[in-house]
Amino acid sequence: MRRKLVGTYFTSGIAAFYLSLACCSPLPLFAQEASSPVKNPHYNAAVSSLELKDLEGAMKAINQAIRVDPSLAEAYTLRGVLLMGDKKFQEANEDFSQVTVLQPQNAEAYTKLTKSQLMLKDYQAALESATKATELDPQNQDAELLKRLAQSLVESSQ
Repeated sequence: MRRKLVGTYFTSGIAAFYLSLACCSPLPLFAQEASSPVKNPHYNAAVSSLELKDLEGAMKAINQAIRVDPSLAEAYTLRGVLLMGDKKFQEANEDFSQVTVLQPQNAEAYTKLTKSQLMLKDYQAALESATKATELDPQNQDAELLKRLAQSLVESSQ
């Protein structure tokens, strides 16, 4: 019964992740801080490429945007989402981790990091990230679901 419950949580978490990818616009996801994606022509080119469903062109442009401005959190977020779509979970995890460094008060950054950690089966790290996300935004239902999922997976792996 316990395994079935964990499987249900895991399936729900994965479904929530892919739903969040489908529902999210590639436009800036965070409040603008030090760097502005609007001022980065490569970031804008990546968004335009995504609108044309040119994922390869978007990835090239977003990589260039990061080279030009390594403090552009939105670029790491966008690249992380693209990498998750390509099932490059370790690389996505690195990008989402960088976003939490650049924007440590951004709950959504920790939520995305949690998702990549779950895909890497790093359940303890996922629990820590989800907990941080819920501390930053107690109303974030996605983070709360991911926290419960990660807690269940940690418990079942012990």
